[in-house]
Amino acid sequence: MNPHNPDCQLRRALEEFEVSLVTPIVGGEFDDWMDRVQQTWTEASGQIDYHVTQLHPRHFREIEKADPEMLPRVEQLTLEDDAIEQELDELNRLVVRLAEVAPLVEPDERRVENPTDLLAKYGIDFITRVRKQEVALQTWYVEAFSRDRGVAD
Repeated sequence: MNPHNPDCQLRRALEEFEVSLVTPIVGGEFDDWMDRVQQTWTEASGQIDYHVTQLHPRHFREIEKADPEMLPRVEQLTLEDDAIEQELDELNRLVVRLAEVAPLVEPDERRVENPTDLLAKYGIDFITRVRKQEVALQTWYVEAFSRDRGVAD
């Protein structure tokens, strides 16, 4: 696995963000937990944004050029990228809000159990959505270049 490959970088960033979200919060260490979540979110959100705004449009154009019949698939992928961008913004706001209250809650982290649980669930769901989009894009990209179009005259 090439660590400089954009797909590998995205996978690694998503994994690190996921681990930070599911790591239990040890008493008195909410600030540290939140710092780790913020750090991994910064990397993951940057990778996601790069894929959605830079790489995917290039792949979409290549798919359309290779197989114009795949246009409906490209439109679906584009709509999903738009939804991912919106959800990225929402998740970013949630991370920022929770980070703002982090210094105020110690030593009683129980006050933020519900918000941290919400962040973890929302974050994991988002990671799953991004991974699903990447697999869909890879599938249709390969299909556009390898699809059997029958016997030519």
